[in-house]
Amino acid sequence: MNCCNCNRPAEGQYVYHVQDMGPEIVDVIERWRNDVVLDGDSLCQDCLDRVLHELDTPSVVSNVNQCICCNISLLRLTGRRSRLIPDGRPERIYIAQVIHPRQIPVDARVCNRCWQRAHYNQHSFQPEQDGVAPEPVIAEPEPVVAEPVPVLVDPETEQAAEPLPAPANQAVGDAGNVAIQVQTIELHNYCRTPNTPVHCFVPECGNRERQRVPIYIKKKLLIEKKVYITGGARVCAFHAATYDWDFLNTSDFTSHIFTNIDIEKMIKISQNNENIIDFENTTHVSDEVCRYWTGLTVINFLALFHSVEIYLNTMFKKPKNALGVFLIKLRTGDSFARIAKHYVPFHLGLQHITREEISNRNLLIPQGIFGTAERNPIMICDGSYIYMQKSSNYYFQKKSYSLHKFRNLVKPMMFVTTDGYIVDVFGPYAATDSDADIMNSLFRNETSELRQFYQRNDIFILDRGFGDALELLLSLGYAIHKPLSLSVGQNQLSTRQANESRLVTMCRWVVEIVNGRFKRDFKIFRHQYFNRMSKNLIVDFKIAAAILNNFHPVIYDRIDAQLILNRALERRFMPNYLADFVIERQMNRRRAPFVNVDSQIPALDVFPMMQTSDLILFCLGTYQLKQARSYYGEHIRANGTFIVEVSTDINVIQIPNISTVDPILIRGRIKSRHHSRTESICAYYCSCIIGKRTIGCCAHVATIVWYLGWARFQDNIIPPASFLDTILVSNDF
Repeated sequence: MNCCNCNRPAEGQYVYHVQDMGPEIVDVIERWRNDVVLDGDSLCQDCLDRVLHELDTPSVVSNVNQCICCNISLLRLTGRRSRLIPDGRPERIYIAQVIHPRQIPVDARVCNRCWQRAHYNQHSFQPEQDGVAPEPVIAEPEPVVAEPVPVLVDPETEQAAEPLPAPANQAVGDAGNVAIQVQTIELHNYCRTPNTPVHCFVPECGNRERQRVPIYIKKKLLIEKKVYITGGARVCAFHAATYDWDFLNTSDFTSHIFTNIDIEKMIKISQNNENIIDFENTTHVSDEVCRYWTGLTVINFLALFHSVEIYLNTMFKKPKNALGVFLIKLRTGDSFARIAKHYVPFHLGLQHITREEISNRNLLIPQGIFGTAERNPIMICDGSYIYMQKSSNYYFQKKSYSLHKFRNLVKPMMFVTTDGYIVDVFGPYAATDSDADIMNSLFRNETSELRQFYQRNDIFILDRGFGDALELLLSLGYAIHKPLSLSVGQNQLSTRQANESRLVTMCRWVVEIVNGRFKRDFKIFRHQYFNRMSKNLIVDFKIAAAILNNFHPVIYDRIDAQLILNRALERRFMPNYLADFVIERQMNRRRAPFVNVDSQIPALDVFPMMQTSDLILFCLGTYQLKQARSYYGEHIRANGTFIVEVSTDINVIQIPNISTVDPILIRGRIKSRHHSRTESICAYYCSCIIGKRTIGCCAHVATIVWYLGWARFQDNIIPPASFLDTILVSNDF
């Protein structure tokens, strides 16, 4: 049985099993061997004595039976040659710099490989004097095994170590040790790796194959981890292909001493802007770089590209780069985190925008209806939905299940300006949390960022779901506007309530548009979000919001915005005399003959022909007109859900407080689920919940007016999404 350190035979009572000893002894043996101690490894008496001496008297000198430079054992019977290090030789100066701050003992030896390396680099430490070059020293022709070198390396690492000029005042110790006086500096926030090629620079890495450290790894670790990879350091193939270096513990590198050349190289590495990733020109991309970023070699990358080339060419100007970016995203997995850290704060959040900038985004209609003379910011708040998978975590399942949507979901809360710019996103919140609960949680704390940012008289446009948060928001001095709801025993909003609700919806539609952009532009939010990715959900949502803010055009005032605003303000407090007249006389309960709206009724010829602009001004927007087209589409279908009818009983009737010549009362009905000549329509009323409004009209009134005033004069009216009529299998017999 041979000693695992010196490889000499160890017999009898002088054989010691290394694994049975303490961890301190094992650490010393592994450091000397540069290898891991295995079960069954033994130690001779001489090596044990040296280990115990090493532990009792730690010093800055090395074991005389080890190479002073690379620490490899010189006692192992493997034909390894070693050399003494005579005083005055230039190789000694080089070795002293490599092992600094350790000193060279009198009887120190180096392996032949380190001696040849020192000899090849001696010229860097032996400047010419008086114009005469030093006489070269011929090393013994011992073959040196070359180490694998990647294609892309730092030119500074072509030499195996980092030489420094020898100072003129070189001091020689009495014991034969050479002390090199080098200009150094201690940087507490930075550390450096050992300058040795005998093992991977990653602590506790036992992989034997080694290669030079690529420049992109040096730059990454220097910038992100503040670790300087020395020129003599090596890296194994496994760590050379590693992207995520979070596992690296910088405390393992205890050296914080840097020379002037180290500082220069650190600056040069940090300023390296070499473009090494151009997938459009793969001849300039090495296999090492391609595998590092994508996990594929160049040949494999090209094979994958050719299989999807026909599709990528139609979608991207640079299809190879597009595929490369996709593969990099799959391999690295942290690009979203980087975007969220370096990109999002410049385009999302209260810290990236001022109150004045928000005020300048107030559009004409919201500012004219709800704005103040001081032009306070107007905010529109709403929660969005992101559907989730079912979960075996019962707590999460209970919190994420919505009884309203009958699905699992979470809610991000958005604060949006009136032109569609997203100020900030919060969440995600549980499906069981109402909008009011979320709003209370955001504003309840006096030191919250929102409380510090928004001031008294700032305007918030909300939905009905925020009702329970009104007390808190009003107590803070904010102006709150939201659609009104029916009171107990009430089956229809009053004219005033319907008008105020319409003013809110005229401004609040913007947040619905923004919500739609997330689902339209980002497919990940359109489908079920994977539970395993849920930790990144709000990060992904904020990235999408920042991208929309940065690149998506904002909403501008309509050309007819001033006309719409004027009409809304004129009719804001206008009573609905027709509604009072119909209700008082119960005219909507009288029997009357009805026919389809598209029937030939000569009496309806008096109804004025209208332009699209007239209809928009009459409805104060386009939403009701879109609904009117859908209602009519159901009417003309064979099995449509709705039927639009008008009464043939058309009479001239005088209505109190409505001054017009011979007004004609047209009665229509829709069996439903729940400015040229615009003055000709002097009044309108519907029995639906919001039918009393005088600011705009409900979709039912809009349908009658849309058809009588515009659609019946068109050659062909196609219902919306008619291609869906034949999708479902009919079971009608």
